Amino acid sequence: MLNRMLMAGLSSLLIMVACVPVEKTPSDQASGEYHYMMGVSALNEQNPTEALKELLQAEKFNDRDPEVQNALAQAYWIKQAHDLAEDRFKRAIALSNNDPKYFNNLAALYLSMERYDDAISAFQNAADNLLFDRPEMAWTGIGLANFQKQDYPAAQRAYQKAMSINPRYYMAPFRLGELYYNQERPVEALEMFTRTITLAPDFPDGYYWQGLVYMKTKEPAKAKKAFLEVIRLAPKSESARLAVNYLKIINQ
Repeated sequence: MLNRMLMAGLSSLLIMVACVPVEKTPSDQASGEYHYMMGVSALNEQNPTEALKELLQAEKFNDRDPEVQNALAQAYWIKQAHDLAEDRFKRAIALSNNDPKYFNNLAALYLSMERYDDAISAFQNAADNLLFDRPEMAWTGIGLANFQKQDYPAAQRAYQKAMSINPRYYMAPFRLGELYYNQERPVEALEMFTRTITLAPDFPDGYYWQGLVYMKTKEPAKAKKAFLEVIRLAPKSESARLAVNYLKIINQ
């Protein structure tokens, strides 16, 4: 269960596509931009097949735009075409003169593929680039990859680095809380999960893991309150389904 929950939030490390203008020849600009924006819209609506159709059309008008390649990579990733996604992220990197946000996205892909050393290398490329405006995301990714490798000291250092860079980024303390929980350090884990939901009051997994800590420390009333909050915030989520099961145990 721990590995499933860790990987469930992988999208938090991904820099999503954005509806921004792309440079094309004047004659192709309107058509190409239309297909790109339609593709991005389909991605945002969780329709990767339609997104792929539109983005491949956009690519015909400008195959050297890194944003188009980045969007194509995300569509391929959702469709589990990992090799094609990797190729498109690499094209985006090359076409953008090594833009760190595309290294970050490639790293997140590698993380989902369990290629942890490759993920660390790509995240490090993003984190070390002074032009990257979200280094805390890359450091959190480094921490998660090291956690999956069971290099817990390296994971802790990376999470703490992310927290020092941006104390408002809620995923870093959340991941550190998972690490502490896994190491049977419930007091420290609870501190991190409490910090997480203070920063992100609508983040259901923060409450879910807070509830798990309270179960471990035999505080059922507090655990019940946390699990009920998960159900309120995300009633159809996997976390809510698990929370319901814990509530049944508590109410026995």
